[in-house]
This record gives sequence, structure tokens and C-alpha cells, in this order.
Amino acid sequence: MKLLQKQRNAVYYLKDRTTKELLFGGAAGGGKSALGCLWLIEQCQKYPGTRWLMGRAKLKTLKETTLNTFFEISHNLGIKDQYIYKEQRSLIIWNNGSEIILKDLFYYPSDPDFNELGSLEITGAFIDECDQIVKKAWQIVKSRIRYKLTEFDLMPKLLGTCNPSHTWLYLDFFKLYQTGKLPKQKQFIQSLPQENPFLLLLI
Repeated sequence: MKLLQKQRNAVYYLKDRTTKELLFGGAAGGGKSALGCLWLIEQCQKYPGTRWLMGRAKLKTLKETTLNTFFEISHNLGIKDQYIYKEQRSLIIWNNGSEIILKDLFYYPSDPDFNELGSLEITGAFIDECDQIVKKAWQIVKSRIRYKLTEFDLMPKLLGTCNPSHTWLYLDFFKLYQTGKLPKQKQFIQSLPQENPFLLLLI
């Protein structure tokens, strides 16, 4: 599957030994969800028995959008026979024992501390449209990335995608990126629809 240049830039940071948090931002059509799905697919295949999180503010929306992108990409890659999807458990189980857990990351007043995530241990995470979640959800997911990192000599990686917004992401990523003050363990990539030649062919 051919990647866009900005997607290739993101892959570099997802594979380096420095970056721990990567925000891939931009309007619809920039290949954001596809990047996250491809990354999870590669990691699950490469590292048997690992456990990954695919999250979004609402699980229902995740299943209607991001998960369908995952299915489409896996179909195009010819690998749909390498995993099974357990809808009731919101879980993708690969033949090699790796798992992708689908998670609702919305802020509910009944669980302000996200206790549901408290016992979770994962190898890495992809949060789609993370501008729709609160900062605390991001921080807690990041704190749960520890599973089998030592076994496979992996860096903890959290990938988020977002639309342009003035949420906590603006202060934590974009503003620091603009001023050259973004910490080295964080990276921001802005992907625009006009940079997607395949999308332009449809206009």
C-alpha cells in the first residue's frame, strides 16, 4: 500500500527511539485514520502476543468509522484471514496472539478518573480524532503503555489523529510546534487534503 509523504514522515517517528507521542493532524482527507490502522496492523503482525488499543471518544463512532477503515485496509492487503473480530467483546484477535482492544474514551461524569482503564496494560495505542477526548484520557492511556515493551525492546508509542481545533491539543502540541518548543519526545505532523493526490482525483 502506497503511503503519502506525510504518512511516511509519521512512520519515521513511529519507528524511532525518541518519540513517545505523535499527533497527526489536519482536515478530512489527509489519511489520518488509515495511518493509525496501518500502524496497528504492522505492529500486531511483527510482535506476536502484544496488545494494542484503538480508541475514540465514542465506541459506537469508532466501530462505524475507524474500524471500517481497518477492515478496508486489511481487505486490500489480503490479510483478513489473519485475525477474527469479536464484536461483543470489541476485540480483534490475530492468529499470532496479538490483540487490538477497541475502547470508548469519552469523559463520563460517573467515571471522571477513567477507572475502567486502570487495570489495562497495552503495548501501544492509536486514538482517532483525539480532539474529541479530554487530556486526562490521553494521559491515562499513555500511562498504560507498558505491556511486553521490554520483551521486544519497544519504545512506548501513542499515536493520535485530530482535526484542527482549539482544544488542549492546541496548547500541548500545535503552539509548541509553531514556536519550536515541542519536547523531543513529542512530534506533530500536519496533513492537508490537498496533499493527498488520490483525493484530488475524486474532485
